Amino acid sequence: AHTEHVVGSSGINAEYGGRKLIAQIPMTAPATPLLPLVLCWARPRLLNLPRIYGKLYFHYRHVKCNVCTTVPQDPAICLICGSLVCVRSQCCLWLQTGECTKHAQQCGTGTAIYLVIMSSTVVIIRGERVYLWGSVYLDQHDEEDIDLKRGKTLYLSDTRYQCLNQQWVSHSFDHTLKRWGWHQSQF
Repeated sequence: AHTEHVVGSSGINAEYGGRKLIAQIPMTAPATPLLPLVLCWARPRLLNLPRIYGKLYFHYRHVKCNVCTTVPQDPAICLICGSLVCVRSQCCLWLQTGECTKHAQQCGTGTAIYLVIMSSTVVIIRGERVYLWGSVYLDQHDEEDIDLKRGKTLYLSDTRYQCLNQQWVSHSFDHTLKRWGWHQSQF
Protein backbone atom coordinates (compact mmCIF):
# COMPACT_ATOMS: atom_id res chain seq x y z
CA ALA A 1 0.00 0.00 0.00
CA HIS A 2 1.29 3.38 -0.97
CA THR A 3 0.80 6.41 1.27
CA GLU A 4 1.17 10.00 0.14
CA HIS A 5 0.96 13.06 2.40
CA VAL A 6 0.32 16.60 1.30
CA VAL A 7 0.10 19.40 3.83
CA GLY A 8 -2.04 22.33 2.75
CA SER A 9 -3.37 25.42 4.42
CA SER A 10 -6.58 23.67 5.44
CA GLY A 11 -5.09 20.50 6.87
CA ILE A 12 -3.46 17.20 5.87
CA ASN A 13 -4.58 15.21 2.83
CA ALA A 14 -3.43 11.62 2.69
CA GLU A 15 -4.07 8.78 0.31
CA TYR A 16 -3.90 5.22 1.54
CA GLY A 17 -4.61 2.24 -0.69
CA GLY A 18 -6.55 4.28 -3.22
CA ARG A 19 -8.77 5.93 -0.62
CA LYS A 20 -8.49 9.60 0.14
CA LEU A 21 -8.19 10.49 3.81
CA ILE A 22 -8.65 14.10 4.89
CA ALA A 23 -7.83 15.31 8.34
CA GLN A 24 -8.79 18.85 9.20
CA ILE A 25 -6.15 20.27 11.49
CA PRO A 26 -6.63 23.96 12.13
CA MET A 27 -3.58 26.07 11.36
CA THR A 28 -2.87 28.50 14.19
CA ALA A 29 -0.35 31.21 14.84
CA PRO A 30 2.99 30.03 16.23
CA ALA A 31 2.93 29.36 19.96
CA THR A 32 4.48 31.94 22.24
CA PRO A 33 7.49 30.65 24.17
CA LEU A 34 7.05 29.84 27.85
CA LEU A 35 10.34 31.49 28.74
CA PRO A 36 11.66 34.73 27.30
CA LEU A 37 14.40 34.34 24.74
CA VAL A 38 17.86 35.28 25.93
CA LEU A 39 19.58 37.14 23.16
CA CYS A 40 22.93 37.54 24.86
CA TRP A 41 24.55 35.03 27.21
CA ALA A 42 27.18 36.38 29.55
CA ARG A 43 30.09 34.30 30.76
CA PRO A 44 29.98 33.73 34.53
CA ARG A 45 32.32 36.00 36.45
CA LEU A 46 33.03 37.12 39.97
CA LEU A 47 31.66 40.39 41.33
CA ASN A 48 32.98 43.72 40.13
CA LEU A 49 35.09 45.04 42.98
CA PRO A 50 35.99 48.67 43.65
CA ARG A 51 39.46 49.79 42.66
CA ILE A 52 40.36 50.98 46.19
CA TYR A 53 40.02 48.52 49.08
CA GLY A 54 39.10 51.23 51.59
CA LYS A 55 35.68 51.62 49.95
CA LEU A 56 34.85 47.97 50.69
CA TYR A 57 36.32 48.10 54.16
CA PHE A 58 34.46 51.21 55.34
CA HIS A 59 31.17 50.07 53.83
CA TYR A 60 31.05 46.44 54.98
CA ARG A 61 32.57 46.73 58.45
CA HIS A 62 29.22 48.10 59.74
CA VAL A 63 26.76 46.01 57.69
CA LYS A 64 24.62 43.52 59.61
CA CYS A 65 24.58 39.82 58.81
CA ASN A 66 21.30 38.57 57.33
CA VAL A 67 21.35 35.43 59.49
CA CYS A 68 22.14 36.73 63.00
CA THR A 69 21.25 40.42 62.36
CA THR A 70 24.39 41.64 64.14
CA VAL A 71 27.47 43.36 62.78
CA PRO A 72 30.03 40.53 62.31
CA GLN A 73 33.41 40.78 64.00
CA ASP A 74 34.94 39.18 60.92
CA PRO A 75 32.69 39.79 57.88
CA ALA A 76 33.28 38.35 54.42
CA ILE A 77 31.69 38.92 51.02
CA CYS A 78 30.86 36.03 48.72
CA LEU A 79 32.55 37.00 45.44
CA ILE A 80 30.07 34.88 43.50
CA CYS A 81 26.78 36.43 44.68
CA GLY A 82 27.70 39.37 46.95
CA SER A 83 26.19 38.03 50.20
CA LEU A 84 27.71 39.10 53.50
CA VAL A 85 28.55 36.24 55.89
CA CYS A 86 30.11 35.86 59.34
CA VAL A 87 33.52 34.13 59.31
CA ARG A 88 34.57 31.77 62.13
CA SER A 89 31.68 32.89 64.30
CA GLN A 90 29.48 30.96 66.74
CA CYS A 91 26.46 33.20 66.11
CA CYS A 92 25.53 31.68 62.76
CA LEU A 93 26.28 28.00 63.40
CA TRP A 94 23.64 25.66 62.05
CA LEU A 95 23.92 21.97 62.99
CA GLN A 96 27.64 22.44 63.73
CA THR A 97 28.17 24.04 60.31
CA GLY A 98 29.49 27.58 59.98
CA GLU A 99 27.77 30.21 57.85
CA CYS A 100 30.50 30.23 55.15
CA THR A 101 30.21 26.48 54.66
CA LYS A 102 26.42 26.58 54.63
CA HIS A 103 26.44 29.46 52.14
CA ALA A 104 28.93 27.60 49.93
CA GLN A 105 26.51 24.66 49.77
CA GLN A 106 23.61 26.92 48.78
CA CYS A 107 25.41 29.35 46.48
CA GLY A 108 28.00 27.25 44.69
CA THR A 109 27.09 23.63 45.37
CA GLY A 110 29.86 23.39 47.94
CA THR A 111 32.33 25.88 46.46
CA ALA A 112 32.45 29.54 47.43
CA ILE A 113 35.00 32.33 47.23
CA TYR A 114 35.04 34.93 50.00
CA LEU A 115 36.87 38.19 50.50
CA VAL A 116 37.40 38.57 54.24
CA ILE A 117 36.93 42.28 54.93
CA MET A 118 39.11 42.70 58.04
CA SER A 119 42.15 41.05 56.45
CA SER A 120 41.75 41.54 52.65
CA THR A 121 42.34 37.78 52.25
CA VAL A 122 40.51 35.60 49.75
CA VAL A 123 39.29 32.32 51.26
CA ILE A 124 38.02 29.48 49.09
CA ILE A 125 35.77 26.82 50.55
CA ARG A 126 35.33 23.64 48.55
CA GLY A 127 33.40 20.93 50.35
CA GLU A 128 35.15 20.25 53.63
CA ARG A 129 38.38 21.93 52.54
CA VAL A 130 39.57 25.52 52.81
CA TYR A 131 42.29 27.40 50.97
CA LEU A 132 43.78 30.79 51.88
CA TRP A 133 44.32 32.15 48.38
CA GLY A 134 46.00 35.44 49.27
CA SER A 135 44.76 38.91 48.40
CA VAL A 136 43.52 40.51 45.21
CA TYR A 137 44.29 43.93 46.71
CA LEU A 138 47.92 45.10 46.69
CA ASP A 139 49.72 48.28 47.71
CA GLN A 140 51.56 50.57 45.28
CA HIS A 141 54.57 48.20 45.31
CA ASP A 142 52.40 45.17 44.42
CA GLU A 143 52.69 43.70 47.91
CA GLU A 144 49.92 42.20 50.01
CA ASP A 145 48.94 43.72 53.35
CA ILE A 146 47.39 40.68 55.01
CA ASP A 147 45.45 41.62 58.15
CA LEU A 148 45.87 45.29 57.15
CA LYS A 149 48.81 45.75 59.55
CA ARG A 150 50.78 48.27 57.49
CA GLY A 151 47.87 50.64 56.84
CA LYS A 152 48.80 51.25 53.19
CA THR A 153 46.22 52.09 50.53
CA LEU A 154 45.38 48.89 48.66
CA TYR A 155 44.39 48.72 44.99
CA LEU A 156 42.65 45.95 43.08
CA SER A 157 45.16 43.87 41.15
CA ASP A 158 43.48 43.14 37.83
CA THR A 159 45.99 40.37 37.12
CA ARG A 160 45.30 38.54 40.38
CA TYR A 161 41.54 39.00 40.16
CA GLN A 162 41.48 37.70 36.59
CA CYS A 163 43.55 34.70 37.70
CA LEU A 164 41.10 33.96 40.55
CA ASN A 165 38.15 34.39 38.20
CA GLN A 166 39.72 32.07 35.62
CA GLN A 167 40.40 29.38 38.23
CA TRP A 168 36.76 29.57 39.34
CA VAL A 169 35.24 29.60 35.83
CA SER A 170 37.43 26.73 34.64
CA HIS A 171 36.86 24.65 37.81
CA SER A 172 40.62 24.33 38.21
CA PHE A 173 41.00 24.95 41.96
CA ASP A 174 41.80 21.29 42.60
CA HIS A 175 44.47 21.27 39.87
CA THR A 176 46.18 24.61 40.61
CA LEU A 177 45.89 24.92 44.40
CA LYS A 178 47.82 22.27 46.30
CA ARG A 179 47.82 23.34 49.97
CA TRP A 180 44.23 22.74 51.01
CA GLY A 181 43.37 22.40 54.68
CA TRP A 182 40.36 20.91 56.46
CA HIS A 183 38.07 23.54 57.90
CA GLN A 184 36.11 21.11 60.12
CA SER A 185 33.01 23.32 59.74
CA GLN A 186 34.74 26.21 61.52
CA PHE A 187 34.00 28.48 58.58
